[in-house]
Amino acid sequence: MRHILSLLAALLLGAPLAAAQPLETILLRGHALTGIDTRDVRFEFLCSSGGPNMTGVLAVNLHVPRHQQLRGIFDFDRFEGPDGKAGRLTQFHTYAGTGNFMVGGWMGVAPDQNFVFGLSAARRGDAQRLAELTRLFRPLTAGAAHLSWTQGQPRRGGVPLIATLAVSAEDAGRLRTLLAPCLGAR
Repeated sequence: MRHILSLLAALLLGAPLAAAQPLETILLRGHALTGIDTRDVRFEFLCSSGGPNMTGVLAVNLHVPRHQQLRGIFDFDRFEGPDGKAGRLTQFHTYAGTGNFMVGGWMGVAPDQNFVFGLSAARRGDAQRLAELTRLFRPLTAGAAHLSWTQGQPRRGGVPLIATLAVSAEDAGRLRTLLAPCLGAR
């Protein structure tokens, strides 16, 4: 799975496949509410340092399992692929405040077939977005914390998907180790 994420990151960032290195990630379990539907979701954090042929990235991905069951109340299609243009419908909230973003998405690989929303910033050439994500991620590395990801609905009048994560002190330590190279970058 990590190798697949590495290849995906390399493709998204335009790097040659030979330069793709396996990415270290941390997966944490959260919960999501969409209308009356509740389900477990996964938050996947990553920080890649990059290299001579690859730009590093700071990112969090939200994995929504069994998304097909939600298609009647949430429009995943507008987020999918490089041509997904749903707009700035993502609100990310931590103790540091709130940020609004435009995200993309993709179908996860079998057998999970999750829908994955991806929120990322390149460590070079994307200074404003990197600074905003750094500001919002820092509280998650300082101790017990809370994160809320509200994924707005592109369908007029539709319900949002609201995912929450309670970060334990132990998880904060793991995130601090993983994200340190990205959060220290200015």
